[in-house]
Amino acid sequence: MGTAEMSRAVRFERSGEPADVLSVDEVRAPGPGPGEVLVAMQASVVQPADSMFIRGQYRIRPAFPQVAGLEGTGIVVEGSDSQIPIGTRVAFRHPGAWADLVAVPASRCFPVPEGIPIEIAAQFALNPLTAWALVDEASVHAEDWVGITAARSAIARIAAAIAQHRGVRVLGFARPLVGEPLPYPVVDPLEGTTVDAVHARTDGAQLGGVLDSVGGAVLAATLPAMRVGATIVSYGVLDDAPIPVRNSDLIYRNLTWKGFGIDHWLAANAFRGEAIAAELWALLSDHTIELPVAAVYDLDAIGPAVRAAALTPPGSKIIIRISTSS
Repeated sequence: MGTAEMSRAVRFERSGEPADVLSVDEVRAPGPGPGEVLVAMQASVVQPADSMFIRGQYRIRPAFPQVAGLEGTGIVVEGSDSQIPIGTRVAFRHPGAWADLVAVPASRCFPVPEGIPIEIAAQFALNPLTAWALVDEASVHAEDWVGITAARSAIARIAAAIAQHRGVRVLGFARPLVGEPLPYPVVDPLEGTTVDAVHARTDGAQLGGVLDSVGGAVLAATLPAMRVGATIVSYGVLDDAPIPVRNSDLIYRNLTWKGFGIDHWLAANAFRGEAIAAELWALLSDHTIELPVAAVYDLDAIGPAVRAAALTPPGSKIIIRISTSS
């Protein structure tokens, strides 16, 4: 494929609200560099990280004019020095996914098994991998209890499904919401004495781990409910207020507190990547893990797509259909 060809890409030339700054432009088609493959995109997903990236609030900073989109799936069409054969369908996470063509490091690509719908493959490279890693980092085992804050979020639901599949018992922390039952008990962390509420749901057991994307008062409320040797994995900052923690709590109760970022974790665990991906594809195939889709929009309707994503309830995603080719 010659680089003189033109293709579509969703770009922005300044940071701002996605619906205000994004446009679909004709651009010169990219070519793969060393260690890269050229992917003809089939579908992508609109994640909160995408909106943060476009607003200039994400840890990855845009380089203008920047092609939007951080995750998706498509067919490898070029990349002779890669270990990935031409014609392989892959899922990946890499900037520039909202386009007809994107050059992606081969190391970031996960081959997609036959039978996986593109709407599922488009969501593979962030939330399922993150959820698997979070459960792994929490060091919980069958019959343990793990607490998960922001319990209605997509990652919380996936992590809970993985934990339950392994026999780990799950307790969610979330504000009450009528009419939306979750497949695990939920405690309101800001209502009453959290440790008593936890013990009421767990028959007196303490938490062996907490997966936290909130911080602040919510995480602070869970600390007294953790057992000796428990592990906290912090992966989000919905509330970045200081958390009062005493050294004596960490030391005498042997607590472990980890900060988590998926890119760093994947780099450190690259030797396990193939086995982890195989387990996740199997869990997706047998519907142990569900990745609900709220709606599908064409690439040319990027404005309505990002507006719909901002209004979509937690746990379900907007998919951007780029091509139906297989």
